[in-house]
This record gives sequence, structure tokens and C-alpha cells, in this order.
Amino acid sequence: MNFWKRGSRLAGLTLLCGVLVSAQTLIQPGQLNSGPASPPLTGNFSTLTSPRYSIAANIETPHDRIVRKVWIGSMLAMAGASGLDAATSWGKLEGNGFLASGNGTFGARGLSIKAAMAAAVLLPQALLRNHKELRVKFAVANLVEAGIFTGVSIHNLGVSAPAH
Repeated sequence: MNFWKRGSRLAGLTLLCGVLVSAQTLIQPGQLNSGPASPPLTGNFSTLTSPRYSIAANIETPHDRIVRKVWIGSMLAMAGASGLDAATSWGKLEGNGFLASGNGTFGARGLSIKAAMAAAVLLPQALLRNHKELRVKFAVANLVEAGIFTGVSIHNLGVSAPAH
């Protein structure tokens, strides 16, 4: 049976079920079908509308906009500095045994671990992006980490690759 026939049969079955369910209770004129003791719809309808919510809490102030831009920039700086550290470490002796390959150099193993650590830092920030109160803390942590990676990258530039 093709998709459209199956879909139309499902829609028909759903409509039939809706008719059968609504036929179980008699709806009086002017009565909302929300149960057997539904009050008649007369007078003030304000109780039927959803509560009003203020959108003032969701408005982004100029300060919030600046903090958001700095936070996003700090994430990019951290990712860029981490990438620069990996690029300047490639093929050189790795001082961190956790990132070193079997021959003691920085290679694919170190790069994958470094990428996983960067993702572990950035993923919670992406998930908590709507928490405005955390953005400054995230930005500071990202900028500190970017500074550390930049310093390590500068150090790596002075390290020569091992002779094979």
C-alpha cells in the first residue's frame, strides 16, 4: 500500500475515532466540551485564554548583546588557539604524555584527544546558551584557555621536530 493511501486511511480512522469519542457526551448549546460538568460559555471569556506572560525578561539589552558577542568570540578564540597549538605541535616531541603517540610525538592520537577536550568544553556552553548569567563566566574561562593555548603555541614554534 503506498504512502498516500495509508495516510488517508489513518486520517479517516482518526476522524472516525474523534466522532465516536465526541458522540459519547451530549454537548449542550453554549457549553464547552471539557467534561460532564462544564459550565456554559457565557459572559467573561478571560478565564479561557492562556495567562499573559511578560516578554520583558526575553528582551536583549545592549549589555546582553555585547556580552553575547564577547562570549561567542571567546569560544572562537579558544577553538582557534587550540587548533594553533595542535598545528604547531604536529610531528614534534610531545611533553604531555596523555597526548603523545607511541613514538612520543604529537599526532593523530593527540589531535583526536585535543578535539574531544575542546568539544567537551564547548558543548555545555552551547547547551546552556540561554542562561545569560553564565555567559561572562564562560567567556572568562574561554579567554584564559585561549591565552594558555596561545602561549603553548608560541613555545612550540621554538621547538624543532625530532630527526628521523
